Amino acid sequence: MSAGRRTATSMLMKPLVCALMLAVVSGGPARAQSAVAVQGTVLGKTDGAPVLSAEVRIPRTGARVRTDERGTFRVAASAGDSMIVRALGFAELRTLVQSSTPVVRLVALATVLPVFTTTMGQRVIRASESPRSVTVIGREELDAVAAVSANQLLRQLPGLQELPAPPSKTSISIRGFDDSRVLVLVDGEPVAGALIESRDIGRLSTIATERIEVTKGPSSVEFGSDALGGVINIVQAAPTHRLSLDALAREGGLGRQESSVGVSQTVGKLGYRVNGGWRQSDRVTGYNAIGSTFNRIYDVRTDFRYALTDKWALRLDMQGSQERQRFPVDAAFNGFIDNRGGQGFAEVRGPLFGGNIRARAFEQRFVYQYRQSRGLLPIKGSADSLEQRERQGRYLLSYTHVVGAHAIDVGAQRSHRTLVAPKKVTGDSADEQVTEVFARDSWTLGNVLMTAGARHTNSTLWGSSTNPSFGVAWQTSSRVRLRSNVARGFRAPGFKEIRYTFTNPAGGYTLEGNPDLLPESSWSTSVGGTWAPSASLSFDVEGYRNDVSGLVDWRYEGDNAAGFQTYRYVNVARARTQGVETNARVNAGANEVTLGYDFLRARDLNSGLPLSRRASHTARLRVAREWAVRQGLSTDASVRYTGNAPLVGIPSGAPITGPFSTESGIIGRQGALLSVDAQLRLAVTRELEVSGGVNNLLDQQPNLWTPAFARQFYVGLRWRWSVAP
Repeated sequence: MSAGRRTATSMLMKPLVCALMLAVVSGGPARAQSAVAVQGTVLGKTDGAPVLSAEVRIPRTGARVRTDERGTFRVAASAGDSMIVRALGFAELRTLVQSSTPVVRLVALATVLPVFTTTMGQRVIRASESPRSVTVIGREELDAVAAVSANQLLRQLPGLQELPAPPSKTSISIRGFDDSRVLVLVDGEPVAGALIESRDIGRLSTIATERIEVTKGPSSVEFGSDALGGVINIVQAAPTHRLSLDALAREGGLGRQESSVGVSQTVGKLGYRVNGGWRQSDRVTGYNAIGSTFNRIYDVRTDFRYALTDKWALRLDMQGSQERQRFPVDAAFNGFIDNRGGQGFAEVRGPLFGGNIRARAFEQRFVYQYRQSRGLLPIKGSADSLEQRERQGRYLLSYTHVVGAHAIDVGAQRSHRTLVAPKKVTGDSADEQVTEVFARDSWTLGNVLMTAGARHTNSTLWGSSTNPSFGVAWQTSSRVRLRSNVARGFRAPGFKEIRYTFTNPAGGYTLEGNPDLLPESSWSTSVGGTWAPSASLSFDVEGYRNDVSGLVDWRYEGDNAAGFQTYRYVNVARARTQGVETNARVNAGANEVTLGYDFLRARDLNSGLPLSRRASHTARLRVAREWAVRQGLSTDASVRYTGNAPLVGIPSGAPITGPFSTESGIIGRQGALLSVDAQLRLAVTRELEVSGGVNNLLDQQPNLWTPAFARQFYVGLRWRWSVAP
């Protein structure tokens, strides 16, 4: 080898030898650094909320972990490693590990609306984590239709129908079932009045409401009794970060007047929200009459949240209301109903034993009183003036834990319920102790979500009931999501149905309770899917069937010794509801268009007759737009159609009175309703907004429709202020 060639070789070898020695000293190439513990968080990109059970994978090492309820994960990785994050309902994200505390933000797929709903144990989950049919109405839509009570908005949704119970209350039907077979909650707790059968969804205010969740179909696994048709849950807004003030005043036709004020703030570890409101009108929700009809309600809601540590939180929620209703009983007398109620809960939650625990204590009081007079004020001691009082206490302990691909919820709840109803129930009062245990497993296998759960309920008043549910959701592609659910629901017989004893001498009958009543039960099956060809366009369809047995009804038992006809509550009725629900949504720039149509077939299987007042066809078209005018102009218009419905009579002699208690069978048809509602809101300044709108623009008042309110115009003024960031 020549000297020149040896010199060149020596010059090349020196760097290689140095690099090899450096690698030996440092432990390997620069890329092969020692792995460290990476503690990150996975959030939704749009809402910033934690993503539960997201899979985090490091391809180089094959390590896989799942996020907990707070969206956090811990995995061994090195700087520069590739990291893949997947969660059902979100687009897969590939990124690099660039810090030991990364924050990963996932983009939601268009097949699942970016909304939240409540499930068992009072745990809030994303819609993508459930195979159920859930509709969530946000604060924006509440404002857009100027809904001051829950029924004003819910009756506009396809598949939901407002069914009045004259003279003083109204309920919302879901898939053909209403009143006691639709569970109504506020922040996951039952609304007052259910124990004395004084349910009125028109009584429920929307002040301080963040969203209203509507779960369709039996939901007893998640919420217990009464959820045969579905669940309506009114959820309050959390305290704001900065000091915020809010005031609203609105006035309109039919004596409509309302106002509300609120303040919210977070100071250090304490956040609070206090809201109060008042509203009245010359209409009672279940009574279409002029003259002396009147309704007035006062509401107050408070919410306090305190961060005990960076992981443990305490919440105290309290609310109260007072209502007066006035309506004509006959040509000479007015009837008066006064309702007073209050409820609240204390809750603590935080991490424990590798999971998250929640403990909640809830208390409720409610008073109902009925009186009469010839004037505009009730007379003390008139009519049936004895107060009826109810009290409830519920105590919950639930636990959530992520184990591999499984998110497991378990818990127990203990309830104590008391009803005092002089001359209404045997012994004038009744008590009940209810114990419930529940469990639910939600796990993912690739693009498939599966859920299975059960709840066992035991009551000292009526016995026990066990109810399971199973669900599957399959994200076949980024554009298509299929789902199916099978669930069993139940409704426990009420105090009055078990302990009721009532005699009407004028009517010549006696109605008796039955201590041997069993819970009503149902099986429901649903299959549906969503197709979202783009982020701005989606189509949804679902078919369902509910079979209900053991429905409580009255039965003639013969004449008693006094010669009165005797009727008794028994588990004899059966019903079936089935149908198809469809919905289309388009978001194009500042425009939003939704179109929904529902077909319902609801029948009494004993008589073969349709269920009374259930329309087969309902539809709604809503068009909303934001305009660049001053500080902002919003317009919202909706067209709601409810088809005609059969009116089923009650045989004469039955222990029920009313205008249709004359004969059995279909005795008429409730006319179809085409209601057009519209509202315009203009932000004059950043703090001040003026609004105006109309309900029932075409002044539709169909035959036998109750309530059939006349056209109503209204105007409003709203002031909002918050500390600048």
